[in-house]
Amino acid sequence: MLNLNNKREAAADFKSPVILAVMVILVIILGLKGIANYKIKTLNLAYDNAIVRLEEAITMMCANGTDYFHSPLYSNKELTDYSLRPGKFLQEIVGVSQYCGNSNGDCFASKYTYENKQPYTPKFEGACATLKNGPSICMKPQIKKNNITGIIDVNGKEPPNMYGKDLRLFEIKAKIRNYDPDDERVEAVREVQY
Repeated sequence: MLNLNNKREAAADFKSPVILAVMVILVIILGLKGIANYKIKTLNLAYDNAIVRLEEAITMMCANGTDYFHSPLYSNKELTDYSLRPGKFLQEIVGVSQYCGNSNGDCFASKYTYENKQPYTPKFEGACATLKNGPSICMKPQIKKNNITGIIDVNGKEPPNMYGKDLRLFEIKAKIRNYDPDDERVEAVREVQY
C-alpha cells in the first residue's frame, strides 16, 4: 500500500509542473497573438489617418480659392516629371520632411516583402516624399478622369516593410468637371454657377 501511495504522490508531483508549463505557454501564445492584432490595428489606423490627411489637404487647398483643375493635383495628360504635379502639392500643402522627386530615393525602405516573406518590388510612380508626420509616399495626380493614385508606407522606413501591412496602394476619388475645359462657353458656365 505504501508503494501505491508513493506512486500517486510522484504522479501528482509530475502533473503540477506540466500543467503549469502548459498554462505558461498558452499565456505566451495568447499574448503574442494580442500583440500581433494590436500592430495590425495600429497600421490600419495609421493608413486611414494618412489618407484622411491627404483628403483634408485637398479640401483645404480648394477652400483657399485654388481651382482644383488648375492645381498641382490635376493634369490633362500623362506626365514624366511629377515635381510640379503633385510634388508641389506635397511640399507646399501637405508638408514634407524629405522630398525625393520622381523616385523613391531615400524616402522608402530598401527592401519589402510579401507576408510569406517572398521579396516584393514596389512600383514607385509619381512625386515621392517622406511626410512630416512620418509616412513615405509616392503620388500621381488625377490624370483626366482617373483617380489620384499612389503607394504609401505608413511608418516610413520602419519595419515590418511588408506589402499589405505598412506598405499599401491608395486611391483618392477623382473630381469631375461639370463642363468641357475646351468649351468656349466655360466663362458663361462659371458665371451661372456663382
